[in-house]
Amino acid sequence: MQFTPVIPFTLALLALGTSLPKSTNRPDEGMWLFSALPLKILKEKYDFEPTKKWLDHVRLGSVRFDTGGSGSFVSPNGLVMTNHHVALSTIQKISTPEKDWVEPGFSSRIYGSEVHGKDLVLRQLIDVKDVTAEVLKVKADKGDVEEKLTELAAAHSDKEKHLDAQPVPLYDGNQYHLYIYHVYDDVRLVFAPAKQVAFYGGDYDNFTYPRWCLDFAFFRVYEDDKPIDSSKWFFKFEPKGAKTDDLVFVSGHPGGTERSLTYEEMVMHRDLWVPEVVKLLTNNCKIIKQRMEQSEEAAFRLRDQYFGQMNSLKAFTGHLNGLLDEKRMDIVKARDAALVEKSGKEETKAAFAEIAKKMEALLAEDLGKSDFRKMRGAMAKATEACSDAKTTINDARFEAYGAANYPDATFTLRLTYGTVKGYEAGTTKVAPKTTVHGLYERNAAFDNEHPFDLPKQWLDAKGKLDWNTPYNFVCTCDIIGGNSGSPILDRDANVVGLVFDGNIESLPGNYWFDEEVNRTVGVHTGIIVESLAKVYEEKGLVKELMGTK
Repeated sequence: MQFTPVIPFTLALLALGTSLPKSTNRPDEGMWLFSALPLKILKEKYDFEPTKKWLDHVRLGSVRFDTGGSGSFVSPNGLVMTNHHVALSTIQKISTPEKDWVEPGFSSRIYGSEVHGKDLVLRQLIDVKDVTAEVLKVKADKGDVEEKLTELAAAHSDKEKHLDAQPVPLYDGNQYHLYIYHVYDDVRLVFAPAKQVAFYGGDYDNFTYPRWCLDFAFFRVYEDDKPIDSSKWFFKFEPKGAKTDDLVFVSGHPGGTERSLTYEEMVMHRDLWVPEVVKLLTNNCKIIKQRMEQSEEAAFRLRDQYFGQMNSLKAFTGHLNGLLDEKRMDIVKARDAALVEKSGKEETKAAFAEIAKKMEALLAEDLGKSDFRKMRGAMAKATEACSDAKTTINDARFEAYGAANYPDATFTLRLTYGTVKGYEAGTTKVAPKTTVHGLYERNAAFDNEHPFDLPKQWLDAKGKLDWNTPYNFVCTCDIIGGNSGSPILDRDANVVGLVFDGNIESLPGNYWFDEEVNRTVGVHTGIIVESLAKVYEEKGLVKELMGTK
């Protein structure tokens, strides 16, 4: 997808005539660039003004897993926290049929040392340079923009110093940034719980809430065969977590959104693209499952792949359900109409009409009856044919709203904010947190049958744990895939939780944000400390997290 600006849900509501007179009434929407936060809203709504020191701390304390997730430094000794499911591909690579670390979990204390993560690279964003003026000059002179970006990236990269600069186009080429990363390629596994505890409830509970998943893992970053000194930027652990209505932040790397699609493009996604992806993933899961049932070796080798395909299937099913919501689609249509009116340019109106014509033609080809590869090729051609019209629309958006909007996600560092808050689901209210008590109650209700069974360690620890300890919780932060493993931070940049999912209602978040029901689901810091201390007896790790080691 092109890196295009997004019209926030607030503006879409205004397009429908809804009154939002005060910024304090605006939804907690947006995957914001660190350099373009909605500071006025944060001040008026939450009486919070992030300082440069605070922002630098949060930026440097956050890391990106190139395998497809986020993480954070949580001790002065290079300790990094992320999700078990982000770590899963690494744990799978270091496992063998003879010695498996996925199902039973991993402890470097028991193993005797931390294990090198194969092909695992972490990136820490140490600087961002705005190179817009330089690149736009090349573009105005009809020069080679890609060549210029490559030149700028090379000038700010230094392999010996582990520095790698990557160009990031924003707002459909209205802005260009260079993201300069410190690259860490010696990353070692420290701890991961059993997969059954990390992914409790299996696919039945995936993307649902209430939830009881201990979806965390720890790595340690090394350089020159020594743990790095992360004392200047790590996040302190706050086991009390955050209370209902507390302001929280998520600093992470959302992988990609498509919120800038026009209404007609979303109709095409609804009627053609997403249904076909759902069919493909359904078939893939069926085939992989059949192969896994053929032998223990196949089950071992394909389990990570099966997990990924099942996860994608549920996600795309959620996308489709969202696109079938006529009220939400009407908001997108009103958003497009509002831009045409605000732009006042005939070429903007014509661009929307051209895209509508191309999408209608694509749907008329009845590609659903052909093979998936042919359909994908036809979509690519249609998208290319719409590129000029899209540029016209995106330029109009940038002219109308500027950088006050947030760009679509690009798997680069963003900051989101919100509050710890439950929600209404149908005719009932959903509490903002779950507890250890709820875990054992759910386990007992299913008579310890899979996938609601618990490892012996957890059954034996029943009497040791505080059953009132918060387990998972939800907040209104705006996230998407790629945010998995992101820290949830309080006003003081202390860790109060760990992002691992969104609720089922948030799956249309690829296309829009709905604060009423979209929720980030996180692991509470309380259960992380409680389980490490009383179930796994990881005394050294607990001391390191709590700053007493």
